[in-house]
Amino acid sequence: MYNNSFERLNAMFDCVPVKDRGDIPIYPQLITWAGRYAGKTQKEIFADHRVYFNCVKKVFDDFGYPDAMNPADPATIVFGEGLPANYPGKELGDDDLFQFVETINIEEDDYKKIIEKGWDKWFMDYTCRIQNPPMSKFQVIKTFINMGKKCAELVKTFRPLGVEPISGSTFFPLFDQLSLIRSFGEFIMDLYDEPDMIKQILAKETPIIIKTQLKRNKKNPIKRMHMYAMRSDASVISPDIFDEFSYPYLKQMILAFHEAGFKTVLHADGKWLPMLDRFMELPKGSVHFEFDGNTDLRQAAQILDGHLSFRGDVPATMMAMGTPDEVSEYCEGLIEDVGMKTPGFMLGTGCEVPLNCKPENYKALMDSILKARK
Repeated sequence: MYNNSFERLNAMFDCVPVKDRGDIPIYPQLITWAGRYAGKTQKEIFADHRVYFNCVKKVFDDFGYPDAMNPADPATIVFGEGLPANYPGKELGDDDLFQFVETINIEEDDYKKIIEKGWDKWFMDYTCRIQNPPMSKFQVIKTFINMGKKCAELVKTFRPLGVEPISGSTFFPLFDQLSLIRSFGEFIMDLYDEPDMIKQILAKETPIIIKTQLKRNKKNPIKRMHMYAMRSDASVISPDIFDEFSYPYLKQMILAFHEAGFKTVLHADGKWLPMLDRFMELPKGSVHFEFDGNTDLRQAAQILDGHLSFRGDVPATMMAMGTPDEVSEYCEGLIEDVGMKTPGFMLGTGCEVPLNCKPENYKALMDSILKARK
């Protein structure tokens, strides 16, 4: 059995076969529920990252320490999405869940502006104007710097306690970012009306994004890039569109990061089974998928077959409305059918722990692995 989370995660990312169920890593993604469980409002955990840290610490102390965590506080996660948002204690009630506002935030003419100005300059202007109230470039830059400091502080707080950050840098593939900020309906129409212009942006800017990320993370000891491909799955686009607009650029980034010594953590909400076979051409251990309940893990395990790693997938609905026995049975099935048979499996929630999660269900999830380590 491995001695610590660092060893368990490295073995999982490299798809080393598991001999003991206690060696399967566990990672329930905590964001908003930590505050709810610890008795703090959403307004409080958004306003002060140290309040959020204390809430996470209470969850860990009460239920056991996982192997990994998302190294970002809620305010950082929401600001980094690149969408207007309604915040608890501001546009919403003090303990309401934050809301992204996906409307038509850019027009078709903005594609030309992106080509002319370059993505970084254009996106800075866009980020300034979507805030409420709008921010100056100085304010946005200061916010991003503070976000980085908070993430570093979180890592310094929890890594000595045995909880590894799942990644050292987080961003969106350009295809998915454009879909979010243009809004889904309009972006799908643009793929048919302006395919060449969108491809021009993707082809021009992807190498620049790769260069930027590698430069930013050159001295980062956490050699994992986190990409949120939230609009590239089969519940959103067809496999043909994926092959034409998304995968070539995902592949380009993953290969560049792999060559530079970084693994890619791909946050893969939605239905990914029709797309998974494409990734099998990539180097072993180069990608780690974060699946939610929409991708059947047993079928995914058969496709990935110990070549690439993956996490999942106790559904949010089960965590919120199920019973501890149901959670335990579900986890046991994944451990026996997937974790003990297919290298590269990490047990966790399908996306994040929901705000209305039952504490006893969270305990059942954690106990399914941690009891084997005692």
